[in-house]
Amino acid sequence: AESYDDLYDGPPRSQASKAKGVITIYTIADGQVPAFDQLASAVVAEVSRNEPDTLLFASHTVSGAQQQRIVYAIYRDDLAREEHEQQPHVLEFQRRSAGVVVATNVIELSLSEAAAAEGLPAMLMPR
Repeated sequence: AESYDDLYDGPPRSQASKAKGVITIYTIADGQVPAFDQLASAVVAEVSRNEPDTLLFASHTVSGAQQQRIVYAIYRDDLAREEHEQQPHVLEFQRRSAGVVVATNVIELSLSEAAAAEGLPAMLMPR
């Protein structure tokens, strides 16, 4: 069996990425899922239109946990995340969702490795 070094001309070269990610897990109050989903849809649309340095911003349902939603974001760098958090549509989402969310868990990420399909944006956001 060939070693990794034989196949790929040496060990992997790590390139530090400035990209930052955030996973936010929301637990939604009983009966409030439609309201949260409407708010999430609106903020996703605004991020798509107004935030070129927010590279990915997606809201997910959770199989088997109907009261949970996961919002996943990748930002170009720390500045892009800071700018995102100050946007009027993000502040409005936070204000309005506070009334329908019973718990929030935020996980901050620093990108170490990644792979993505060339057509990822078209797959995620078909027009």
